Amino acid sequence: MELTVEEERLLRDTRAPEPLLLAPPAPSWPENCHAWRALAQSSLHAPKLEDSAPEGTKVGSLDPRLLFHGHLRTVNTPAIAKAKLLVAEQILANQQRRHGKAGIILDGPRGTGKSTVLQAIGVHWERRLSDLYGPDENRIPVITLNVPPPTRGSMRNWAGAFARFLGQERESGDLTESVIRTMRNARTRLVLIDGIERLRTAADAELAFQYLDVISEETGATFVYCGRGAQFIVDPLTRDNDTKLDPTEQLRGDHMVLRTSRMGFSGEESIAFARVIDLFDAELVLYRHQPHDLRKVAEYLHTRSRGYMRSLSQLICQAAQIAIRSGEEQITLEVLEKVSLGRVVHL
Repeated sequence: MELTVEEERLLRDTRAPEPLLLAPPAPSWPENCHAWRALAQSSLHAPKLEDSAPEGTKVGSLDPRLLFHGHLRTVNTPAIAKAKLLVAEQILANQQRRHGKAGIILDGPRGTGKSTVLQAIGVHWERRLSDLYGPDENRIPVITLNVPPPTRGSMRNWAGAFARFLGQERESGDLTESVIRTMRNARTRLVLIDGIERLRTAADAELAFQYLDVISEETGATFVYCGRGAQFIVDPLTRDNDTKLDPTEQLRGDHMVLRTSRMGFSGEESIAFARVIDLFDAELVLYRHQPHDLRKVAEYLHTRSRGYMRSLSQLICQAAQIAIRSGEEQITLEVLEKVSLGRVVHL
């Protein structure tokens, strides 16, 4: 398979000496409160066309527009907006309770935007409390964790994961008392835990929630658990084997469940999908782009992405980068056809 001139130029670009960046790209899910605070307070500014290389100019791999379209700003979809509101309601319900706090579960199939919704919730609360009370290095309103990997004996070091996020370096001994004290003093309101599907066995889940329930009760924080199948992993009533159900009674819990799903394209669903792509449309910085251009290719975008938010985001971002590199400067069907996402490419 012969490479085109443009493909050869792109490969040369990535190998060519470039000015060194001051730091590598930051991970999207920081492991300590300082990195999380920096991420939450940072703003990704769209480059302006008037400050960019003139139209028709060949751009390098560090071109600001090319980098910006590599990962557009998180768009405030209806799902994210609704999730923020519902989480706020649960925090309000929990904040005066000494016992019996209900958590929140974020569940849904792979690729439907669960982790994006979870991070958007965390950023919203980090910024909201900072705006209300002013910056404070000693306040840690939000804790974000992934389920820690199993250690020796298949145990998970939850105390160590909390301690690392809070900036406590000690790795040995019982950290739980120190974690609880720090969270109380830091006025932690929200704990976000991603990757709940890693708790594969009932015993693993039971051990995890024995610990997490203690942290929740002792600190007053509201917990949001995210992952595939999270509803039946997390909710204590769905894990209750002691209570016998009535013949007509369905198994259900008392945690609020926020469920993400694929976006449809029939009837009202197509209108909702158009609103989502309008949010992406408004982010594009292309010389020949016109408002609502993406609506012209909405059906194609839905067919290619199959309604999955991750695929939709990747498809639009890659198409924008191709449009910049090729000089077409507009997302059209022809440009979208050049995106290899989800396809088998024979070499």
